[in-house]
Amino acid sequence: MDLSSASFLASAIRLNNAGFRLLRTKPNEQVLSMLDFISRNHELLNLAANWVMVAIWVAYLQIFLLSFRRQTLPKLVINRAAGSSLDASCFVSNMSSEAIYIESVIVEIEAGEDKLACAVTDDLPIIENNAENRDPKLRTYQGALSPAQYTSLGKFDDLIGMVAGQTGQDHDQLKSAGDSIAVEITIVADYASESLLIGASRKFRARWQGDRWKLSAETPGTHQIRSRRERRRLYDTIAEMG
Repeated sequence: MDLSSASFLASAIRLNNAGFRLLRTKPNEQVLSMLDFISRNHELLNLAANWVMVAIWVAYLQIFLLSFRRQTLPKLVINRAAGSSLDASCFVSNMSSEAIYIESVIVEIEAGEDKLACAVTDDLPIIENNAENRDPKLRTYQGALSPAQYTSLGKFDDLIGMVAGQTGQDHDQLKSAGDSIAVEITIVADYASESLLIGASRKFRARWQGDRWKLSAETPGTHQIRSRRERRRLYDTIAEMG
C-alpha cells in the first residue's frame, strides 16, 4: 500500500469514529434537555396529568351512569295480538327491569265526529253464576306485572264497548259512524324506582275493508311517557276520569 492510500484510509477511519461519537453525544444532549425541561416544569406537568386523569374518570363515570339509567328506565309495550280485526287482543308487556303496578287503563275512541275517552280499569264484565269470575282480581286490570311478563286487556271490540257503555253511546252505532275508528290505549302504572307515575300509550286504527274491520297500529312503537310534565298530567287525567 502506498503512502497516499494509507493516509486516505486513516482519514476515513477518523471521520467514521467522529461520526459515531457525534451520534452517541447527540441523543444524550436531547435526553438531558428533556430531563431539564421536566425538572423545571414538573409542577405544571403533574397538574396537567392529574386533570387528564380526572377527565378520564369523569368520562367513565358518565358512561356508567348512562348505562345504569338506560337499564332502569321503565318500558311498557302495547300491541295487537291474535288477529288483525277488532276481535284481536290488546296485550300489555312489561319490558322494564323491575315489576310495575298497573293503576289505570284509559281508552280514547275517535269514530266519525265522536271523540270519547274514559278509564276502563274496573269495567270488566261480570258473568253471573260463574264462581271463577267472582274473583276480584279477574274483574280489574289493576295489579302487579313482573318483568318480561304480559297481560291481555281483552279484545279491541270489547274495549270499544266499554267506552260506549260508560259514555251512553250505542256500540254498533259508534262503529258505523265512519269508515274508520281509532282506539288509543294509555297505561298508567307505578314503578319502584320512580317517584311519579309512569305511563305508555299507543294508537290503533281499524278501517272497514270489504266486509270486515282491518286493525293496525298507527305508530311503529309504543310511546313511553317519561317527561315530568307528561307524567304530572297523568294525575290530572286520572282525577278527571275518576
